[in-house]
Amino acid sequence: MKRFIGLALLVLVVSACTGVPEDREIENLVRDSILTDGLGDLFKMENFNKANGFRESENVYIVDVEYDLVFQKSFIEVVREIRANPTGPQYGTFGSKLLLSAIQSNFGQFKVGDRIHKEAKITLHNTEKGWQLAK
Repeated sequence: MKRFIGLALLVLVVSACTGVPEDREIENLVRDSILTDGLGDLFKMENFNKANGFRESENVYIVDVEYDLVFQKSFIEVVREIRANPTGPQYGTFGSKLLLSAIQSNFGQFKVGDRIHKEAKITLHNTEKGWQLAK
């Protein structure tokens, strides 16, 4: 019986040391990185899926993810908002013309409800403050 308890404790300790980020934590990190600088008003993230992942080292985890971006505004609405308030905070710190060009080159002419499927390979680092996306 003592051997069984000792073995169970050893398994717990080893599994705690080899932990990887939970799927929900990965989703939150990806969502937070995508929906920054006012882009959370432009679209929302749906259908997140962690397709695969592996530990590159003790503090590095590589993960394949996929998700959908669903537009909450049309391209025309974004153009109107930026023209009405070109220095406004709604789209972050980018210059309005630069931002508009970036949005159009990345997403084209979109309407409310349009959906874009994204796939990405991301790297996570285990830091003193938990898992963080590599920049």
